[in-house]
Amino acid sequence: MDRASKNNYKFICFTAVGRELMEKILLHIPGETSTCGPDKLETGGLSDWTRENFKKGNVLVFIGACGIAVRAVAPLIKDKTEDAAVIVIDEEGKFVIPILSGHMGGGVTAAKELSGIIGATAVITTASDVRGEFAVDVFAKNNGLVINDMKKAKSFSAYLLEHNKAFYQIDPEFEDVLEVIACRDSLKRVKDLDEQGDCEGSFTISPKTCGIEKLQLIPKCIVLGVGCRKGKEGRELIEFADRILDELSLDKRSILAVTSIDLKSKEAGITELAEYYGAELKTFSQDLLMEQEGEFSASQFVSKVTGADNVCERSVMAYGCRRLIMKKRTENGMTLAIGVLGRSFTDE
Repeated sequence: MDRASKNNYKFICFTAVGRELMEKILLHIPGETSTCGPDKLETGGLSDWTRENFKKGNVLVFIGACGIAVRAVAPLIKDKTEDAAVIVIDEEGKFVIPILSGHMGGGVTAAKELSGIIGATAVITTASDVRGEFAVDVFAKNNGLVINDMKKAKSFSAYLLEHNKAFYQIDPEFEDVLEVIACRDSLKRVKDLDEQGDCEGSFTISPKTCGIEKLQLIPKCIVLGVGCRKGKEGRELIEFADRILDELSLDKRSILAVTSIDLKSKEAGITELAEYYGAELKTFSQDLLMEQEGEFSASQFVSKVTGADNVCERSVMAYGCRRLIMKKRTENGMTLAIGVLGRSFTDE
């Protein structure tokens, strides 16, 4: 049994012929290769390798029989949003078959790449790919959108394949900053989804909570601008931000970044806030904050302490937001402002 890794590809093969094919593929993938030479296939060896690498973001490539791959990954399969992509290639390099997580894990795209390298046939079986149709999970993955309900995404795909049409709406509140610039002819934009009657064949793009009864794609476009008194605990900042997000019906999964002034780049509470939301933490110099144009809630006290008359609003705009959703809110030594970035999405 031989193994190799390159980028997010994790290869395993079981024969000398399979190893030759693996080495051929590795030559054509950019990046540094990590390999493991011939190894006696002891009990648990394959299972351990599979378990170690079976995580979202990896592409497991078995060069050998489909049955080996199926038995190896079967105990690890949980959910299409978490499972790794799994590909099988026969040792003669005739067929490349994505057998798991073709869309969310990127298995179909990887299979096409690998088949192109070795001149093989990519065996694609997913209905939307076979028909060349819009796939909502691929669209979401490629555009950094979060799907609120995978069961509803499945129902949407079934509706589209049956009726050859589907609909989407951009939340009217965010039409000035969100846009779909290209999509299949079968996907039609409408102003009001309620006019379509059957919600199974539709979705909404919005950072706001639309309700679990609708399929929603959540763009990461919300930026939290934060200022606080030195030593403010992360727990208090999180409670403050969570309460305001709930008040504005903003989905927490839409948060892309937390911003502040450079003086707060090491502030533990702000760092904890960014980690809580899985967001980037970005800080700016006082000079760059003061260069931002617009009307901001100025504070002489803040200006004296930091050199900028406003931290939360100005840092949001310094990050590149199109506009403020909420101007500065103050509570117990904390300030928060919320902005929205412009985002474009494409199905091409």
